[in-house]
Amino acid sequence: MRRLIKAEPALLLEAGTYRHDIMRRERVVEAEIRAAIREQGHADIEAIAAVVLETDGSFSVIPHRGTTHSALSDVHPVPSLKREAAPQEK
Repeated sequence: MRRLIKAEPALLLEAGTYRHDIMRRERVVEAEIRAAIREQGHADIEAIAAVVLETDGSFSVIPHRGTTHSALSDVHPVPSLKREAAPQEK
């Protein structure tokens, strides 16, 4: 009997931290993630909330913006993206 496998997006980087366990499983190296971040015009990993390996093999780079991270709701494991509040301008 055939088993159907449903691909899911994979969280490779979360709040500046590489998810090496997932990277090994997906066969992705740090250099590929850094290249994806640069391709989106970002110079700092710390400015990135998440990098996701999509089911089609592409990378999605999510910068720190907003507060709900609703585009990450179907990514496994579910990221726990918490960012410190920005200082209040005077």
